[in-house]
Amino acid sequence: MPIRLLRTRVPYLHSPLDDLESFYYTAQWAVAFNDGASGGRYNGTGIQGLREMIAGRDRAQAIDKLTSLCSLAAEVEYGPFFARSLPLLASWWFKFLTLRRDWSKVLYDCGLRKEEDLRLNFLIYGYRGVVEYLELVHEHRESLQGAT
Repeated sequence: MPIRLLRTRVPYLHSPLDDLESFYYTAQWAVAFNDGASGGRYNGTGIQGLREMIAGRDRAQAIDKLTSLCSLAAEVEYGPFFARSLPLLASWWFKFLTLRRDWSKVLYDCGLRKEEDLRLNFLIYGYRGVVEYLELVHEHRESLQGAT
């Protein structure tokens, strides 16, 4: 679940970005907890700490760590599957931040006072997020093909 939804106590407009962010966290969890083709889970100390962050309430710290890692160094501490998935996850998070910024700007600038405007922008930003994710998967397909 997005951190904003976990922390908010006031009425909140659930948007497609919340669903896209949840999808990102699910992928991040799947990469960190993947057993790989061998069936044996990689248990380096680095990955254990990251798993604790992801499974707990330190997702923001986990994302900071993930986006600052180098793929070559990550293989030693986090395992080969994680290292091969890292460029996709990092690129995806930065794309998501841009999408969220653009979404906030639309809400602020337009106010989206009309229900039809709100509905249209929900579709625009939801589909844009899915398209950007698929473009990144296509861009990183070669490294992901070896990531089993």
